[in-house]
Amino acid sequence: MNRRLVLKQLAVATAAAWILPSCVSDPKKVSIALNRLNINGDDEELLAAIADTLIPKTDTPGAKDVSAHLFAIVMVDDCMTKADQDKYVKGLKAFDNTCKTVAGKTFGQASAEERTGILEKIETAKDTLPEDVKTFYGTTRHYVIEGYTASQYFMTDVKPYQLIPGPNFKGCVPV
Repeated sequence: MNRRLVLKQLAVATAAAWILPSCVSDPKKVSIALNRLNINGDDEELLAAIADTLIPKTDTPGAKDVSAHLFAIVMVDDCMTKADQDKYVKGLKAFDNTCKTVAGKTFGQASAEERTGILEKIETAKDTLPEDVKTFYGTTRHYVIEGYTASQYFMTDVKPYQLIPGPNFKGCVPV
């Protein structure tokens, strides 16, 4: 037995075992790091589609363009309790089934006009929806709108934020 050959093969096998997992990547991972929320890339795509339907891209960027859906995911991950997060994820998983019952298609299969119609039907049929889906949709809608109005684009181009009172403010005026 040649010791050098064994050591060389052992070194190659160790390096391969160390490097190989980084070469194999899962294309459906979430694009941001989450601490407690357990969602995958398909769920992120669904949230992006919902955000793009709520605030679509016109001559101005839409909610998906300013990453409002990622803001919503981070807010759910950081600010909600574990029980509320579980309810949110359960509603996220059941959302496509609800879309099938409401419109006959999943949200991802629908066109832009059909997606708008699906969300309108969900808005009008809130009393008949499962509680988890209502929680998911309401929370997502709230955080997407909040994320869009807090985005850099909105705060600089649409409604410029002024840290101090406007140009007409005079703090030292004799009364």
